[in-house]
Amino acid sequence: MKEISDGNYMSAINSQDICVVDFYANWCMPCMRMENEVSKIDETNANVSVYKFNVDKGVGVWSKVKEEFSVRSIPFLVFYRNGKPIHSAVGYRNAGQIQEILDNLS
Repeated sequence: MKEISDGNYMSAINSQDICVVDFYANWCMPCMRMENEVSKIDETNANVSVYKFNVDKGVGVWSKVKEEFSVRSIPFLVFYRNGKPIHSAVGYRNAGQIQEILDNLS
């Protein structure tokens, strides 16, 4: 799982057919719990790019994402296909729940 920021966000989400971005913060306990779950998705889905985005370090992109999706809390996942958002999920998700979302996107 790669860390991305404002500077490489657009190139990252356009890099592969399907990608997942985990928006998180170090002070967010559900985010820290979910990090291992998202890592499992990265390890078991070679055809999916998985990224993490620290909302405290990437204010520009995070502001746009919050507005676009009306986000009020984290963790927040955005699923992209060819750079376009196709699904989002707010709150803690385990690896099985995230995998189910990915399976339903196909």
